[in-house]
Amino acid sequence: MAVTVPAGDARVGAVRAALEPFAWQSFTAELVCRRAVAAMDGGQVFPRPRGPLSRPSPQEECAQALVEILSTYRWRSLTVDGLSRLLVGAAQAWRQERAWFDIRLGLLLDGIG
Repeated sequence: MAVTVPAGDARVGAVRAALEPFAWQSFTAELVCRRAVAAMDGGQVFPRPRGPLSRPSPQEECAQALVEILSTYRWRSLTVDGLSRLLVGAAQAWRQERAWFDIRLGLLLDGIG
């Protein structure tokens, strides 16, 4: 599902500000996505999950989803603004899908669905 995000969106500005001062084209997709998710969430850097049984946080899951999406793009050839809009739109789509999943799961667990 594609979500169009206007260039003036505050999240786009936050992601752009988190990437622009750096040579982000040399970053790994994981680092770009982790910085983008942290910027969208108010600049809060999230720790990596540790141990074999730890579940990833929603931020970590979102970052992983964004990494998968970037693997289908030549993202290093995008402008920082284009990349920021792509990441914000993809994160918004992932979060919407995740919310619907949680709702459907809750209904199933409650015996309604």
